[in-house]
Amino acid sequence: MFMKAIVLTAFGGPDVLVEQERPVPVPEAGDVLVRVHACGICHHDVMHRAGKLPGAKLGVVLGHETAGEIIDVGPGVPRDVIGTRVVIYQRRFCGHCRDCLRGRQDLCRSTSMPSVDTEGGCAEFLAIPLSSTIPLPPGMDYATGALASCPIATSLRALTEIAGMRAGDVVLITGASGGLGAHQIQIVKALGGTAIATTTSPQKKGFLLSLGADEVVVAEDGRFGSAVWSLTAKRGVDVAIDNVGPSLPESLRCVTFGGTCVVLGISKRNRWRSRRGCSSAGALRWRARDGTPDDVRRALAMIAAGMVKPIISAVLPFAEIARAHQMLDNRSVQGRVVLEGW
Repeated sequence: MFMKAIVLTAFGGPDVLVEQERPVPVPEAGDVLVRVHACGICHHDVMHRAGKLPGAKLGVVLGHETAGEIIDVGPGVPRDVIGTRVVIYQRRFCGHCRDCLRGRQDLCRSTSMPSVDTEGGCAEFLAIPLSSTIPLPPGMDYATGALASCPIATSLRALTEIAGMRAGDVVLITGASGGLGAHQIQIVKALGGTAIATTTSPQKKGFLLSLGADEVVVAEDGRFGSAVWSLTAKRGVDVAIDNVGPSLPESLRCVTFGGTCVVLGISKRNRWRSRRGCSSAGALRWRARDGTPDDVRRALAMIAAGMVKPIISAVLPFAEIARAHQMLDNRSVQGRVVLEGW
C-alpha cells in the first residue's frame, strides 16, 4: 500500500516540497500506526527546508506538530488503543535512560526528532512508538490538538520550569505574534503575570493586545530595550523569553537583577547551545528544549479548560504546503498555519 507524503527534495524555497507516493509504514514492536489528520508548520520546518539547520537532511517528510487517530498496532501493543485520537510527542526517546526515567524525555541521548532524523507528520500515515502518543481530550479537534506539543508545551516549560515564573511576574516576550509568542502571552496571563510583547510591525499591535498583552512595544528597528525599561519604571522584567535569537542583546538589557532570560530563538550566536540544551552562567538560559510529554498533557488540559486558545492563522490542505511555507517566509502569519486534509 502507498500513501501521499510531502517530501523535501532539495534545500531552497517552498517549491522544493513535493507531494510523492511512499509505502505506508508498518508498525514495529511497540509502535502504532496513526492516520494523520492535522499538522502545524513551525519556523523550525521553514529553517530545515531552507537548509539552515545543523544536520538537516533531504528526502525527509517535514512536520512535528501532529495529531491523528491510531488505526493499527504493532506487536506487543494492545488492540484496544485503536481508535484513540492522539497528539504525537515531537521526539522519539528510549524510555529507560536516567533522563527518561526522571521525566526529561527531551534530554534523552537516544532522542530523534520527527522530520529531522526519522519521520514527519506531512503524510497520510505515521508509525510511531505508543509511548510517543498522548490522548486528545474529548471534543478537541485535531487542528487544535496539533499545536499542544510544540508551541504551547515548549512555551509552558520555558516559562514555568526553566524561568520559574510566578504570579505577579513581569514577562517580556519578543517576536510575540509568532507561533511561540502568541501562546506565551496567554500562558503568562493564565498564570497571573504581566505580559509585555514586542513586535517590529505596527499592524500587529492590535492582535497582540487582543491576546491579553498588557503592553505592546513596536520597535521596527528591533531596539525595544529603552521602551521596556521605561514601562517597568526602570526596574526591568522578571522574565524575558527571546523567541527571535538576534534580539538577545536587547532582551538582556530588559531583565531586572535576579531575573531570567530564556532563549528559544535560534541564531548563529546560540545555535550550538540550542542543540545541546546548555545553560550559561547567571540568569541566561540557552534554549529551554522542547516540552516533555507531561508538559504536553498540561498544555492539553489548559486548552481544554479555555486558559489557552491555539492561534491558527489559516488551515490549508496538505497539498498547499508550499503556499503555507510562503506565508511564513512573508511573515504574514499570526500564530500557526495548520495543514488538514488532502
